[in-house]
Amino acid sequence: MCVGKWTCPFGATATRLRLLCLCGLLISIYSLYVKIQLDHDENYAALCDLAESVSCTAVFKSDYGRGFGLTQLIVGESNDYLNPPNGSIGIVFYTLLFLTSFYERRWLCQLQLLAAILTLLLCVYLGALLLLVLYDCCVVCVLIYLVHILLFLEIYGRYKRNYHIATNKTATE
Repeated sequence: MCVGKWTCPFGATATRLRLLCLCGLLISIYSLYVKIQLDHDENYAALCDLAESVSCTAVFKSDYGRGFGLTQLIVGESNDYLNPPNGSIGIVFYTLLFLTSFYERRWLCQLQLLAAILTLLLCVYLGALLLLVLYDCCVVCVLIYLVHILLFLEIYGRYKRNYHIATNKTATE
């Protein structure tokens, strides 16, 4: 337990952040697995396909299953390296976030907060596409959205704590 003005680099919020990163990483690995299976077998049915309108397969097969539907506008559909599956992007994101969670530097918290805000906006974009364009509900997507909301709240709490510490140090000096 930390007391006084010292921060806890391995405290409860860091543990929660790492746990959320691991959850996001596992979901992203499953997402990538399903996408790879779909690329090799058109008839593959994912475990998360619960009904016709609750289907991860339909979402992963769509144009939005790679590069969030945005990279193909720039590089085209034919370039697999510059238009990666969303799951592989998630794997990189959660791994980097997990690794940076071991450090509590203000600039790093600001970078994490910026990443959390951008990915939260991306979740809103993808959620809107899910409901308004694809008319589908993807269990994996909803779980990722939930993880991102919790990540944002956790990172914002870390940032706020670091910002107040920096402000209090300046005020007492």
